[in-house]
Amino acid sequence: MDKNQQLKDINKRLAAKFRGKKLLLPKGNLNAAIMVVNEFPTPEEVHKDQPLSGAHGKIFNEQLRTLGLSRRQLYITHAVKFAPELPNTPPTPKEVKQSSQFLREEIKLIQPKLIVALGNVSLRGLSVKLPLSNIRGKIIRFGVNTLFATHHPANAIKDTLVLAELQKDFNQLPPTLATLA
Repeated sequence: MDKNQQLKDINKRLAAKFRGKKLLLPKGNLNAAIMVVNEFPTPEEVHKDQPLSGAHGKIFNEQLRTLGLSRRQLYITHAVKFAPELPNTPPTPKEVKQSSQFLREEIKLIQPKLIVALGNVSLRGLSVKLPLSNIRGKIIRFGVNTLFATHHPANAIKDTLVLAELQKDFNQLPPTLATLA
């Protein structure tokens, strides 16, 4: 079975498991060297059918541009596959766990060389026990993959110090990206 068919199968099972939820299925290049794991979709992202859209998406796109990357080169998914019932409510540990099996399947399917985790919820979805503050901006081994964790761009909207840290983190990526080629 090819990757497209495998992803369709994953998405079909996702839709069945979370029937009635506002899902946002993963987007992007199935042969991407870089997988971005967003926390959870916002209602706006679900409506637009576009992960990392809105104001925080603009910040994310700016960081990509500084690296010479575009979304077409990435595979973008979520740690939690559905928007919360109440906007701006973080997912529960149970909701993260319910989605984590699908995230593991996506990693196995895509086989990215680099996983970029945006925020604490993404780390929990990846079963990383360390808090973001301990590994933010660092390149670490993650099984057969490499993991890079940083702030979620939505937090950078509210706090200029977080924005500066996010930019600093992304500026550290070029040497790692050079090894992916």
